Amino acid sequence: MPSERLRHEPNPFWRFSLAVYRRPGVEAALLTLQDRYGTDTNLLLYGCWLASRGQTLDRLRWQRTMAAVARWQVEAVQPVRRARRAVKAAGAELPPGWAADLRRRLGRLELDLEYLEQHLLFGLAQQLPPLRRAPAPRAAAQASITRYLGLLGLTPDAAVRAEVMCLLDACRLQPGLQRR
Repeated sequence: MPSERLRHEPNPFWRFSLAVYRRPGVEAALLTLQDRYGTDTNLLLYGCWLASRGQTLDRLRWQRTMAAVARWQVEAVQPVRRARRAVKAAGAELPPGWAADLRRRLGRLELDLEYLEQHLLFGLAQQLPPLRRAPAPRAAAQASITRYLGLLGLTPDAAVRAEVMCLLDACRLQPGLQRR
């Protein structure tokens, strides 16, 4: 029996991520942070999305959040990403037509796996206690991302800061609260 393509049920975090990712420079910035520094794109977007809602993650909540998605990243997302990249690298060595089709299918699978991670993160966000005083979104996002990078053992140098600033600019986080 053929399986139907599963739908990505829209949630506010998924919609936010898709909109931000499509903005100029963001894909390159996030891929640089992922490939050179080992960040999880979904977690960077999560920090920004939470800030847009007037929420932020302290060090302990970041540790819990990172632990919640670590296994999924290592066992599901990263192997599929490596396979997609290996097919791209092999390119002409594969039988005609295989490389493009296989990369397309692996790309869809990788996106599905990323969606499922975001679904998990969205559920975690629903469990966060409301803040007494909402911080300014851009400052909250920057502080939250800095905490996340610190937990990865990264001291943001000029190159990392430039990529993070590209992301923050694309998120269009204003000094006042955007929306809940």
